[in-house]
Amino acid sequence: MAVLDNIEPKEVFHFFENICNIPHGSGNVQKISDYLVSFAKERNLEVIQDEKLNVIIKAPGSKGYEDREPVILQGHMDMVAVKRDDCDIDMTTEGLRVKTDGEYVWAEGTSLGGDDGIAVAYCLALLDSDTIPHPPLEVVITTDEETGMFGAAAIDLSSLKSKKLINIDNEEEGVLLTSCAGGARVYTTVATAKETVSGTKCKVSVAGLLGGHSGEMIIKGRGNAIRLVARALKEASEKAELRIASFDGGVADNAIPSTASATVVVKDSDVSAFEESIKASAAAISAEYEIKDPDVKLSSEVLGKSDNETVITLADTDRVLNTIFIMPDGVQAMSAAVAGLVETSLNLGIITTKEDCVVIEHSVRSSVETAKEELIMKLVTIGMIFGAKVSVSGQYPGWQFRPHSELRDHMVEVYKKLYGKEPKIEAIHAGLECGLLSQKIDDLDCISIGPDMKDIHSPNEKLSIRSTANVWDYIKAVLA
Repeated sequence: MAVLDNIEPKEVFHFFENICNIPHGSGNVQKISDYLVSFAKERNLEVIQDEKLNVIIKAPGSKGYEDREPVILQGHMDMVAVKRDDCDIDMTTEGLRVKTDGEYVWAEGTSLGGDDGIAVAYCLALLDSDTIPHPPLEVVITTDEETGMFGAAAIDLSSLKSKKLINIDNEEEGVLLTSCAGGARVYTTVATAKETVSGTKCKVSVAGLLGGHSGEMIIKGRGNAIRLVARALKEASEKAELRIASFDGGVADNAIPSTASATVVVKDSDVSAFEESIKASAAAISAEYEIKDPDVKLSSEVLGKSDNETVITLADTDRVLNTIFIMPDGVQAMSAAVAGLVETSLNLGIITTKEDCVVIEHSVRSSVETAKEELIMKLVTIGMIFGAKVSVSGQYPGWQFRPHSELRDHMVEVYKKLYGKEPKIEAIHAGLECGLLSQKIDDLDCISIGPDMKDIHSPNEKLSIRSTANVWDYIKAVLA
């Protein structure tokens, strides 16, 4: 039975719940893409689905608007699929367990995917209506935005006629975004040799962190679970001989990791010193993050004696920990042009232990291209120092502020008429697809909007119902 049936705007939440029922984490978008194609065909709308599973749907203008200039509405169909450790949902095959209290919508135990499922829901509600006045619409729904904007990078927009694009990938009502940071994914691969040892197997974990979007929340100074585990092990290695068996954490490079764990084999005679060191680290971390991340919990568990355990060698264990320990993290520079805006940052989002290596994944962002390149060079240099291989992918450009914008002027004027006040005009440190899409359409005029959301890219994510309704009214007014 549908959970959101009686929530206004019903037409929007109907499609949003349909989207939530379809698994659509980044890299797992075939079903959601096919759903969009079926939706368009059922309504006799022109639809294009490309090899990357991007979908473009075109609709004529409503009565009286047939000859107006078309408008592009744009969002992405993938979500950051994360869940709590105790959640039993398989997010690759199962839909979300949507909940509401009449004020917010969330998903039980998982992220909600309001980023950017609500954009898709708005677009489908518009395309489904035969009463909402609007000019011709060119709806562009991209794939794998959250893992590198790969859909936007590959999409062919040559069939579009519009020069105005409304991106619906903002999480704050009343804010018109007009520029954003550029970014890249950086992968550091530390080759590791293995050996067989005997000792006491222990597990060190960090949980309870808030996590969140690494563009929006990096300024909050929230704890990074991967870095905290590495720190604790680095400190413990000064007092006890230990070797890493596995070290894994994080789910997306652009999400601040809220959980991570490492299994290590400790020399039997050093177990007491190891446990004391972890306790000391836990106390220090709890004190440091008392305000920024108050529920952080670093813990260790003795798993028992282990004979002939395959582990990373002592030297390579030190190399992995030293690499992580010395890497920069978090805010690197604040903007000199916009007060309170982060200029340059990076986030260690994922660590994975493989058969012969440990892979460390960063998301790098900056509104200054040269600063982004310098930070990438710093990671490459650190990798070289420690004998690691560093590769860069998913680079995307920043979105430059446009001094003269007809679309911005129009949307400001409509907002003032609706609400009796001016919207905020802001830049954002997170990445948006507007930069990439602007490279594909000459003189493209873009604005990004969206309803209020909390803690996106985390199991604490919530979507405001009232704000969703307000933005729906605003979109309709802008189009009218």
